[in-house]
Amino acid sequence: MGTQAIHRFRSWVEQLLAQPRSRLIWQLSAVLVVLHGIDQFEWIRLPERLLALALLLRPQWLAAPVAWLGLSGLLGLNTLIGWSALVNHEYLITYWVWVCAIATVAQAPGPVLAINAQRLIGLCFGFATLWKLLGGEYLDGSFLHLTLLLDSRLALGARLLGRVSTDLLDDNQTIFSSLSATAAPAALHTTSLLTWTSLLLSYWTIAIEGLIAIAFLFPRLKRLHALRDGLLLLFILTTYTLIPVFAFAAILLLMGLAQTYSPRRQRVYLILLLLLPLWLPLPQLVFYLLTSIGG
Repeated sequence: MGTQAIHRFRSWVEQLLAQPRSRLIWQLSAVLVVLHGIDQFEWIRLPERLLALALLLRPQWLAAPVAWLGLSGLLGLNTLIGWSALVNHEYLITYWVWVCAIATVAQAPGPVLAINAQRLIGLCFGFATLWKLLGGEYLDGSFLHLTLLLDSRLALGARLLGRVSTDLLDDNQTIFSSLSATAAPAALHTTSLLTWTSLLLSYWTIAIEGLIAIAFLFPRLKRLHALRDGLLLLFILTTYTLIPVFAFAAILLLMGLAQTYSPRRQRVYLILLLLLPLWLPLPQLVFYLLTSIGG
């Protein structure tokens, strides 16, 4: 049974890769528009989801410039309306849909998707690195330290890497919630190990994001450019197993797939993208199961 499932999955992957790459990228991009943020449904995003779904249900629309122009317009409008509440990957998805729209009017859409994917990845990580270097709270580790103590999505990292107990993390949430009511100074519970871990992780993040930016933006640096896929995959696997942000991991894997010409690397990107709903929450699930068993 398991062997048959694996065989069918591999056959499905090969069928997807056998079609023109631009068509595959348009399909996956439409799927991402339909699914991203589905757990926080907003009526204002219903038109873009319905149009993206129509692209998938009507194959003749998939490469239609008018359809992608409409989709990019809807995403752009929603970005303008709700810009202050959007997170980084939502802007990135909008930019990518614009790239897909541009590719539909190109004689060779594959190279258009590839070069723009490289540039978007490079610029995304470049600006992220610049922000971290300019902000002192990242250089001294305080930003990541505070995030580990307060963000429930990072409880796995705080427990495993900083040895902070669940009770202390719960107390930190209570303390932080009371700050808005009392405005009195308060200290969060932490450990010296988490302090040093936060600093180490901060510099690791700056280093790998900076390397990814250079590798994608400067193809003349041939040795580093050749390592770009490995660096990006390393970042995705080490970051989003601790911080399970589905849409951000998905858009990076999708753009990674769009920009590489290596069949083997295309296969890796596609498999990770298709299995994202399984492997992304797995570490968190194991962590919470072990925590529950341990009392």
